[in-house]
Amino acid sequence: MALRRTLIIGSLACTGYLAASLVSTETATATLRTAADDTAASSAAPLPPLEIQRNLTLKRGDTLSGALKKAGFTPAQIAVMTLSTPAASKPVSAKTELSMVYTESAPYQIQTARVTYRPSPDQEITLKLNGQQASAQVVAKPLKDIQGVAVGTIRDSLYQDATAAGLTPAQVNQFMNLFAWDLDYTRDIHAGDTFKVLYEQTVNDKGVKVKTGRILAAEFTVDGETRHAYFFGGEYLNEKGESKKKLLLRTPLEFTRISSNFDPHRKHPVLGFTRAHKGTDFAAPTGTPVKASGDGVVTMVRVRGGYGNYVQIKHNDSYSTAYAHLSRYAKGLREGQRVKQGQVIAFVGSTGVSSGPHLHYEVIRNGTHVDARRTDLPTGSPLSKKQLAEFKRHVANAQTAWNAAFSQNRQLASR
Repeated sequence: MALRRTLIIGSLACTGYLAASLVSTETATATLRTAADDTAASSAAPLPPLEIQRNLTLKRGDTLSGALKKAGFTPAQIAVMTLSTPAASKPVSAKTELSMVYTESAPYQIQTARVTYRPSPDQEITLKLNGQQASAQVVAKPLKDIQGVAVGTIRDSLYQDATAAGLTPAQVNQFMNLFAWDLDYTRDIHAGDTFKVLYEQTVNDKGVKVKTGRILAAEFTVDGETRHAYFFGGEYLNEKGESKKKLLLRTPLEFTRISSNFDPHRKHPVLGFTRAHKGTDFAAPTGTPVKASGDGVVTMVRVRGGYGNYVQIKHNDSYSTAYAHLSRYAKGLREGQRVKQGQVIAFVGSTGVSSGPHLHYEVIRNGTHVDARRTDLPTGSPLSKKQLAEFKRHVANAQTAWNAAFSQNRQLASR
């Protein structure tokens, strides 16, 4: 009886441009005859077909035809397989695994094959080849919307630690915006602060995340004080059911630092004498976007003496804000225009009497300048009693999910 042995082949070499774009990992298993087997076998007896199993990883934008070409299928075979269903000729929309089982007869001629892969997260295709004929079976794989959880502690930076916990860069920005009314990210965040996030996500039938959505609930503990944000009734509320959105943002810039605080007795760095500093200076590179700190109407867009390029916005009968030393205004910005909170209105510069690129930001309440970082800002109305019970259930759901995630993290850390 002829003896057989199994050969495992890893990291197979590939040629041409396909090597760089198609496969990040692959394995192959083949049952081969030994030289002794061939000697012992009758020269008239044909060798049995060689069965090969192979797994390839396709990246987004890769095609089935490229994978088949790499595996050794002939152009005619590739044509009939990709033409067997329209979806087989399209690039994959996300990273996906491709499984092949095929038979070869010497010299390296593929006779039959079975190829399974997912051109999109909600669809699986199985292609079968027999000689020069192919067939396809397309099976729908329904996606499911579930809640995702991310919890963590800041060790390096909020962005780095939050993405390591599973949030996307877009979700990190959304998380930061939720607490922009409460925190100054230039100085308030420190190592040891913790965050919790509950968010929308979509998974496939294997539980693999294919899409993430809106943040449903978030907690941010900074310097021992916990702040909350829960999405309910079309807006974000705090733990008391009050709107998170306040009249004004704490800071109209991202990723900057305070170079000069509100100070009625400050010595001016350029003029050299004591002069009230009626705003807050944020040092930032020229060209950094400046955001409207609240909804309102633009009342001034012009050069104003030592302020240089200057913008003023009226938010209501009591509050206005001003932005100075700007390098330029946002395209189309004009007096009388309505703007929304967070909308880019201008860019950091050093125009007017200025010691370097920065934003001079002022908050004016009832005609008097106030400290933007310390003023209590108006907020929305609380929920009605009828809505409060439902809101509390939403809060309890988030707390349960976070507690389970923290428990799981502790178990993993103890192993």
